[in-house]
Amino acid sequence: MPQTLNRITSGRSINDLADHSLNAWNYSMMLTTNSNQSLIDRMGDPKGSVSVTGAVNDEIKFMQGWYDPFSGESSVYITNYRLNIFEQNDGPTISVNMNNYSGQDEWGWNDYLNIYFNNGNYIEIEQEIDYSFDGRTLNIPNQTLIHPVDANVTLAGSLTYPTIDITANTPTEIFTYDDENSWDYGSWTIDIQENGRWVEKYTWEEPYDSSGWTHTYTDSTVAEWRLEEDTIFVTYSYDDIWVNSNDGPGVGQGTWLYEIAYSFDMNSNFLTLVNEFKMCEDEEYCLEWFEYDYGLDQGSLEELKMIWTLEFSKVPQLRSKEFKRPFNNIVKRFPPYNLLK
Repeated sequence: MPQTLNRITSGRSINDLADHSLNAWNYSMMLTTNSNQSLIDRMGDPKGSVSVTGAVNDEIKFMQGWYDPFSGESSVYITNYRLNIFEQNDGPTISVNMNNYSGQDEWGWNDYLNIYFNNGNYIEIEQEIDYSFDGRTLNIPNQTLIHPVDANVTLAGSLTYPTIDITANTPTEIFTYDDENSWDYGSWTIDIQENGRWVEKYTWEEPYDSSGWTHTYTDSTVAEWRLEEDTIFVTYSYDDIWVNSNDGPGVGQGTWLYEIAYSFDMNSNFLTLVNEFKMCEDEEYCLEWFEYDYGLDQGSLEELKMIWTLEFSKVPQLRSKEFKRPFNNIVKRFPPYNLLK
């Protein structure tokens, strides 16, 4: 993993460091079923909305919900901000939690509505909320939640998860983590050296101040590689030091190793690396759990795997955005360049 001398990765845990390996970016999840299926797309934006009136007037359009088809019990969380990429709201942040668990009162799993205002004030109402949820669609009949001091809140509406059509015996991409929906705002290069060293370099920008100047940083990961037939094996090592508190005071030290196998294709000056990881292999009930989570028919899920596809050119493309913003901010102050966008 990234070496301890690096600026950002120094002193972090192995889980933190994993985010700074190029294998943490650009992965897809592929699924194969033995029959035609309609899969719940939890990463997509639900259709419809739940109106909120009274103390605030807004619409809720984002949902996370779970449903047990055997017991009929469910839990649903809805909010007015995007769940996977937090964006600051101009207005109040609204969240509503509902469940119909049989042990709700005993375990304190009560329904509630929270409204957080930008000035630090908030409204919290704990009250049973009437709703229905079948794993795909949430329906909330018109009802008013009563607050003893602040203004009441009225809820009404429905939200439905989007779905992905899965064709039988056909690997289908159900989720992709890429530049469009990730927080990655840098770029990767790799240097595959002949002496067996594998060097990943990650370059990213951070704004310096409101004038638009930016700082460009580079972090690196050093590993070892070897070639076996058509597979490149990359071995990452991470030296860890920890305090031993179980058997008395002391300090422990060790080296963590893990290996990633890439199949590769070299076409002229372009290199493509592919790494696959089969989920649920030799794990009992794992596929059944994903069937339940995705709303698939029992026994229909054949395979679930994650695939990393990494593409590199031998000569990296020139990156101009390090200089574009500060350059624009300077020249646009002077005519005739002040119209420059």
